[in-house]
Amino acid sequence: MFPGGPRQRPMPPNFHRPPQGSQTPARPNLISQFQTPDGKLDFNKISATAHQVKQIYNQVNPLITQFIKK
Repeated sequence: MFPGGPRQRPMPPNFHRPPQGSQTPARPNLISQFQTPDGKLDFNKISATAHQVKQIYNQVNPLITQFIKK
């Protein structure tokens, strides 16, 4: 179907391909967001985040229940 093999798209001139064998930096996971620099869990930050989630839920809940009822 393709004489000489499939065609590849040309790379943009500013595209830099990472070298083969190199690993991408690891993304921080959810728990690491709540750890202190020494690796312990920061319960004040966990509590503050849970409080913010609760506040958002309380604000959005009436809107969601209106759409569900209709």
